[in-house]
Amino acid sequence: MNQGLDMKINILPAKTWNWLRMNEAEVKQAKADAQALCSKEVPDGIQEEPAGLWTEKMEGIETGMGADMDRLAQVSGFSPKTYRAKVGADQEAPLRLGFFYENGLQALDLVDLIAEEDSVMTVLMDYSSKQDAEGLCSVRTRIRAEKNARVRLVQIDRLGQGFLCLNDVGAVCGENARVELVHIFLGSGRTYQGCKTRLLGDKSSLQADTGYLLGKGQRLDMNYVALHEGKKTDSVTNASGVLTENAFKLFRGTVDFRKGASEACGVEKEDVLLMGDDVVNQTIPLILCAEEDVQGSHGASIGEMDEEMLFYMRARGIDEQEAYGLMARAKIEAVCQKIPDEKTRWLVREFMGGDPCDGCETDS
Repeated sequence: MNQGLDMKINILPAKTWNWLRMNEAEVKQAKADAQALCSKEVPDGIQEEPAGLWTEKMEGIETGMGADMDRLAQVSGFSPKTYRAKVGADQEAPLRLGFFYENGLQALDLVDLIAEEDSVMTVLMDYSSKQDAEGLCSVRTRIRAEKNARVRLVQIDRLGQGFLCLNDVGAVCGENARVELVHIFLGSGRTYQGCKTRLLGDKSSLQADTGYLLGKGQRLDMNYVALHEGKKTDSVTNASGVLTENAFKLFRGTVDFRKGASEACGVEKEDVLLMGDDVVNQTIPLILCAEEDVQGSHGASIGEMDEEMLFYMRARGIDEQEAYGLMARAKIEAVCQKIPDEKTRWLVREFMGGDPCDGCETDS
């Protein structure tokens, strides 16, 4: 792949005024000619499938970034790595996928996850590099959760700030299936996160939790879409983070109730701590409704640190800078606790520069 692609990604399902420049994001000359998956631990009950075997079953799963991410995948010529949880498989051991990015690497990795009926599948994906490295980290993950299946996907960004990160997720849920997502963004200088979940089956559900800590001019552009099609479907999307030192964040959150999705419920929540006058925080909550008997809501808590809390900390010998640091770590820790694996939580804490054992449970 010699020629880079100009991509339009994270497109808002129903556009707002163009002058706001929030309807979509643009990435110029994206080029991927390598892959970064370097380690994997595949537990019993999960099987790595031959390339191309499940292509037909996974085609048509739309992701949050949109068609241009699929175009990048097609031009690259890479095949997805496919992992399948067999019917009824239910175990605690996760599938671990480690991605390491050398300096200058322009990488694209494609991951397909299939959870067959009555199975439980936990997947941990870690993106890392040396702190002075730069390049492209692009990962597309597609999920098919069949009847009564449960998929838990954790993705953490521990890259150097010289990286552009394109992290794209698409999921389809069958009857009574559930997808749980945890995204933690700490490293990349520019990060684009797309996520689209199609709640196709009755009583299917989504739980998405995102945590971020941005500073030194970092940018995070997110697009989360919960598409309700089945009856009594449920989605909860939480985004929580901290902005400091000229950081920028844009959150697009869409709950889309399609005709026939009666008794469905969709919730979006945001909690953003602003540390400084030079940060930019943008949010577009969007609820689309073609069905009457549904519940949709968006709530946001956006502001600076409470003065009473600052006074309380100062009175106990904690200066303002240290207080802000503690609050920032607490925001990430709240999301980190949703990761069902102590080793992965340790990696997040270590990257933030604190004691990796803070809050750790003692193994017996």
